[in-house]
Amino acid sequence: CDNPYAYFARVSQLFNPPVPPVPGIHPNAQVGPGARIPASAQIGPGAIVAAEAVIGERCIVGAGCCIGERTSIGDDSRLYPGVIVYPDCRMGARAIVHSGVVIGADGFGIAMDAGRWLKVPQIGRVVIGNDVEIGANTTIDRGAIEDTLIGDGVKLDNQIQIGHNVQVGAHTAMAGCVAIAGSAQIGSHCTLSAGALILGHLSIADR
Repeated sequence: CDNPYAYFARVSQLFNPPVPPVPGIHPNAQVGPGARIPASAQIGPGAIVAAEAVIGERCIVGAGCCIGERTSIGDDSRLYPGVIVYPDCRMGARAIVHSGVVIGADGFGIAMDAGRWLKVPQIGRVVIGNDVEIGANTTIDRGAIEDTLIGDGVKLDNQIQIGHNVQVGAHTAMAGCVAIAGSAQIGSHCTLSAGALILGHLSIADR
């Protein structure tokens, strides 16, 4: 074949399919008023699905996850134990989110005023496209005013920090310990090697 590694990936997927969800809500889980959870979804022990959150078909929300108010998770997504998604965030279909991920925490917005730091409220969201994978202990901050955007097919390794208002184009991949400061724009089909640092407000071209 022309691309042996991609062929290997497809063969490996064929022989190692993901474990399907076991539908149901664990008795120790908490579901807030107005939350929408389909019968095909699996909600693990100790998980919290807050008020008005929307869980997609055939999703797995692992033990101890916390899905914030008005958040939506797309169909066939898989959140491993201990994932935190803050209120109002959006996640597309077929996401894979590993343990320790925090999506939607406040961006680092502070202004100096008379010798003291003044917090800038972070009122944007994190919006994530389809087919995104996010590695363990990665953090994606919510936007200050507009949203932090992660495009379709983006693959993020472990321990990555993405600051507020960052935009990451479709099918970009980042290795472990990449850090992207606020308002940077990363194009589509880019690759960032381990430990790369991107300063705020910079733009990286496609590919």
